[in-house]
Amino acid sequence: MQKLTDLRFIIGLFFSLSGVVLLGTYFAIEQTNHPQMNLYAGGVMLLFGLFMLLMFARGDAADA
Repeated sequence: MQKLTDLRFIIGLFFSLSGVVLLGTYFAIEQTNHPQMNLYAGGVMLLFGLFMLLMFARGDAADA
């Protein structure tokens, strides 16, 4: 239950899953004259989500 009350875990999970979906969409759709927005946005979202999950795992926040 502690995981679900920590926003770092929720935010990290959301951004990681969203990034994976965008990257999967980019690689699944035929690339004919489409901008690479899914690639860039998915990569940034995945990195941010993994960063938040890392911060959750380390427990760096002031747990007061």
